[in-house]
Amino acid sequence: MSNNLHILILGAEHSVGRALIERAQSLKIPLHAIQGTDWDLGDRALLLQRISDLSPNYLITCLPVAAGSAADSVMTDGIAHDLADICEQLGIVLVHLSNNSVFAGQEGEVFKEDDEPSPQSEEGQYAWLVEQTLTQRVKQHFILRVGWLFSSLGEDDVSRVLELARKHKTLNLSDTKPMCPTSACDVAYVLIAMVQQSRYATLWGTYHYTSSEPTTLFKFAEVIVAEARQMENLPVQSLESDARSPQNACFSDTSPKLSTRKILFNFGIKPRPWRQALSRILKRQYSQARKAS
Repeated sequence: MSNNLHILILGAEHSVGRALIERAQSLKIPLHAIQGTDWDLGDRALLLQRISDLSPNYLITCLPVAAGSAADSVMTDGIAHDLADICEQLGIVLVHLSNNSVFAGQEGEVFKEDDEPSPQSEEGQYAWLVEQTLTQRVKQHFILRVGWLFSSLGEDDVSRVLELARKHKTLNLSDTKPMCPTSACDVAYVLIAMVQQSRYATLWGTYHYTSSEPTTLFKFAEVIVAEARQMENLPVQSLESDARSPQNACFSDTSPKLSTRKILFNFGIKPRPWRQALSRILKRQYSQARKAS
């Protein structure tokens, strides 16, 4: 494989896709960023032609998974099948962003890459199906599973906490619900680092990445509210630990923990703390809101 980098991002409108664009541009890496709605993802011949014309040596998919036939801006098993075959045919490395929903989390259990997935949710079942399709059909591939993602787009658990903090004087959230919040910009950093290093060593396979600070929903909300109060006069006056509160229904029921030892051993990538990323992202959100108003 050539040591030159040329990346094609598919799903550029999603949080990690946008972060990948910023990271690649900061490193002056040549790239093409394609939104899921830009192409007819169900047209295999068109996909082959478009990808062949762009001639990338890495294709990074950031599309969320979904069931059924081809649809706009999602990754189905059929699309995964076609992309894998095209990448194998053209000698392109396929990099796929997956998530921890492929596991059924038990309290205290930490999943490694070679643990057998046992998805319980519909999302997890489709995510695992797509992973299997890719690993079986393209040799040169990376699959990166991540945990709870947050970003500056305002479509995640950070925005949900702020929405509750603007509506209620008291937040009642679980201090027993484990989570490992991970920023989209950190995931982009990791993906680019994996791509860069893979030019010099054969490291194909599945990897896990999450932030370095496991926490709970309650403690995560405490940090969000404390940071946001520096930029907004929030109505919320207190936060209480309550695992039975209806407010918990706004968030995922479970977040299986992932081991990050393999990515550290193979790539030297250490998990980053989420607090600094959260602070940067909140400041960016408020700055963007002020500019828009």
